[in-house]
Parts: sequence; structure tokens; C-alpha cells
Amino acid sequence: MIAAVGAAAVLVAAVLVLRDTDDRGKKPSSEPVRLTRYASSSVKLPSQPAAPPPPSSVWSSDGRVQWASVDGAAGYEVFGRLVALPEITGTGRADVRAVDAFGQRSIPVRAEERPGDDTWRQAVLGSLDDFDDTFLERRYHLSGRRGCVNPSSGSNGRLVIDMPCGSDTAVLRSRSLLRLNEADELGRVALVTDAAGPHGKLVLDLVPGTPDRVGPIPPADAVRVVVDDSVAPGTRGAGVLHRFEVVLTRSGVRVLQDGVQIAASPVVPAWREASVLVGLTPPPSYPGRVVVDALGLSGSRQAVDEVTETQIVAGTLRVLGPDEEAPGIGTARAPLRGAPSARLRATIRLGDGGDVNGLVAQLGSERVPMRPVVTGWSGAQDSELTVVGDVPAALLTVSGPDSLTPFVLRMPGASQAQVLESYWQVPGRSAEKLPLAPDEPAPVLPVMTAEFAAVTPDDVTLVITLDASAARSVAPVAGFEVYVDSGQVATLPMPGGIGGRHELNLALTGNHTVEVRLRPENPEAQTESVWLELSRSSR
Repeated sequence: MIAAVGAAAVLVAAVLVLRDTDDRGKKPSSEPVRLTRYASSSVKLPSQPAAPPPPSSVWSSDGRVQWASVDGAAGYEVFGRLVALPEITGTGRADVRAVDAFGQRSIPVRAEERPGDDTWRQAVLGSLDDFDDTFLERRYHLSGRRGCVNPSSGSNGRLVIDMPCGSDTAVLRSRSLLRLNEADELGRVALVTDAAGPHGKLVLDLVPGTPDRVGPIPPADAVRVVVDDSVAPGTRGAGVLHRFEVVLTRSGVRVLQDGVQIAASPVVPAWREASVLVGLTPPPSYPGRVVVDALGLSGSRQAVDEVTETQIVAGTLRVLGPDEEAPGIGTARAPLRGAPSARLRATIRLGDGGDVNGLVAQLGSERVPMRPVVTGWSGAQDSELTVVGDVPAALLTVSGPDSLTPFVLRMPGASQAQVLESYWQVPGRSAEKLPLAPDEPAPVLPVMTAEFAAVTPDDVTLVITLDASAARSVAPVAGFEVYVDSGQVATLPMPGGIGGRHELNLALTGNHTVEVRLRPENPEAQTESVWLELSRSSR
């Protein structure tokens, strides 16, 4: 509710994606869209300043081109790409230009090449994985919604995880454990990833046991490190790799980004070894993608048990009570036939109550007790707990039924507990190999928002913001248009623009519908619109 001079304005905004209908019937053009500045008598457009100054310094090192941020810049142009923050993946002597909110460019500044720093690799005395080996399952368990968390092998041996469903988190658990030593530096985890970019999140959990995920409330003895937009200092551009290190010492925990400390805690773990869980959440844009380039753990080199995993889906994702009727849906027994042993692992999200000590998996007529793989776990609602059960020998025979029906999880007082993941684990070397990664996502338009910042009986201030910070690469915009009650009242060109903030003053009385239409520079791209309802009522 916005009140001004005895009037109240109720604002409702909706975002719609519309095809540009202005050129229907015309042949598609390959020429970039260009707009002409226009304002009706009821609109005052912002004035256009001089072109922005160039970056004061530009350098390239460790696979990144970086530069000093420019006050007033909406973004930057480098390698023919547009980015919102002062860094981009790349090498060599690139030219960098600042871009303002009107699409104006500065003069270019050429990058200075600086030597890289790989001394951090010597500090990881245990295992260091550069993800050259595409048999990921032999070294990690990857937890995530099937079809929504899709791993692949990228260029230069990188692990690429695409998350096209919009709001997912992938959790990577190393089968090698972090093992502490007796020195002043007890241990170290080093990770190179782009997951902590704008609006994304990186979560590192060091947890005794072998959980696949621990959810929002980790076990009491875990060490959790979160890097997201709230953590400063340190520039983290979208799609740009950075090195994060968790250093455990006798006086506490330090967190480093590219060798510079960004956080610290006096916590000293009481355990001697732990699993390392890497939680990766991309920004809420489509398609979501994160890249992991390296993961290193301190401790002696260790052999890990060779296992093959087969994902299975319960007949219902709700954890049933002990005597509830189960759907007649089972799971194939083929992965178990003739196996010397097998385990069923599952992760559940706890509801309001429930006795985990009574949790069982029903596999046909068999009920297999399931036990937590961690201690000190939280029983709070929405906590996530990984459990494991030993499959009875009777289910491992070569002969017997083809399926185990029903397959459900049961728990006393289950109360809306859910099954997040379940899979067989049998001895044997995994043959699962990562596919090649899809191409890099295409550039995307900045996210447009619009709001009324001030309302009087006779006019309104319309604020339009274009935010490109979460985009790995930004599609240039031609500008935007403003319509009041379906009639065009303003056009603000920003050729080759990337983003920024603009304030327009509109002389309006009464109630109106206002549309702001973002025009891409690509003539074949979709136009996006934000609608605002301005409703005045007397008090």
C-alpha cells in the first residue's frame, strides 16, 4: 500500500512473455532492433549522461579476466559478450569496455596478463580430483531429482550439472573421506566451482558418517560452510570459476576464496574423519547450470569400496504408517539377482513427528529395518536423513520373482515424511559413464522489474530495473517501451544495452493499466512485458 496526499494506490504486477506483434506479416530481419527515443506530453524521460569511463585496470590470471568495477556501469563488454559483474571466464589480453544503462560504451582497456597461482594444489595432501575421469559414480554419489539434476562431462575435464527444472540443488558426496591429521592444520577441503555466483549458493558440509544429503539442519557435529550473496568480500561473476578452501585448524575453521579469507569460526571438530558433501544451487534462471573443476581433500590416499548404484522409486513418495495400505507398485529385482550382498539406501525428509527407530522398507513380503548413517541428526520438521538397510539374502537369489511389490517405506507416526531418493547399492565396479555436456546455454535477457516508487493524485514515478547479474552471458536489449491503457506513451532506446535502473515521471490521474515492454536487440527473440495496475481510492 502506497499513500500520498489523501489517496491510496494499490499496485498489482504480473510478468508476461509476449511475441512482438508489431512486425507481423513482415519478413524476419537479421538487423538488430533499433528504437527511437519518444515521450508523450505526459511523460518525462531520464536524461542521458555522457559515456561511462573505462575500467581503471584490467588483468587476466587463473582462467579469469577481471577488472576494477566502474561506478555507474550497468555491465561490461568483453570477448564480444555482455556480463553484469567485473569478471569473465577467459585468458589473454582481452579488451574490456564499460556499458552504462543507456547502452553507451567506454573506450576499451586491454588486460594485463599475470601469472597464475597453483600452489594451493600442494596444500591438498590427500586426493585431488580434476574430473578428467568420466566414471563419476566410482568416486561420488550425486543426489538430486531425476531428470532435474543432470550431470555430464564438460571441456577440460570439468563436471557440468544442468538443472532445467528451475529450483533444484545437487549434492555431491565424495566416497573418499576427509581425514584429519595431528598437525596445527588438521585438514583442508579445496573446491573449484562457479556455484557461488550471483543468486546461487554453495554449501559444504563436513559430516561424520556417509549421508547423501542433510537438508537445512545438519547433524550437531557437522561443519557447514555456506557461500552465497551474503558472503563478502570477493567478486563472483555468473559462470566464473573460483577456488574455495575450508581449512580446519586447532584454533578454528577458516574459509578462503582464491587464497583470501572470507569467513572464520572458532569451531574445532571433535571427529577424525568425515564425508564431504558439496551442495550446488544455481541461480533461479533457466536453464540452471553449475560447473565443478576440481575437488581436493586432505588425508592419506584411500581405496574406496567399489559399488554399483541403481536408482529405484518407491510406490509412493510418502512414508506410510506401519499398517497403511500400500499401492501395488513395486521395483525390479534384476540388480539384486546373484549379488553377494546388497544395501538399500534412502534419504527421507522428516515431517511433523515420526519414530525413525521404527523405519522399515517393505520389499514385497519382506520388511527391512533402516538405520541412520549419521549420529546427532535433527528430528525437526523438514530435516533430511539418509538411512540404510541390508537386503536379505532371500532377495538375492538368481531364481525368484522379477519384481518386489510393493516397495514403500514405513514409519510409526510418519506424519507427511517424504522419500527424496532411494537406490540399490551392490558390490562391483560401476560402468556408468557421464555423457558429453550440452553446449553452453545461450545468452539470456536481463530480468525486468517495474514498480511505482511514488504516487500523488496527479502523477507517478515509474522505476524500471533490468538485472542481469545472474546471467552467464547477457542477450543485448534494444530498450523498452511504456504503454498506458494500451496506448504507447514512451520509448527509451538503449542499443546493445545490458541492464540498469531508470525512473520515468508519468502525469496520470485516476486508475490506469501500465505496461512496460522490454525489446530485445535480436529481432527474432521474444518481447517481455511487466504489467502494473494503478488504482487510486480516496481515504
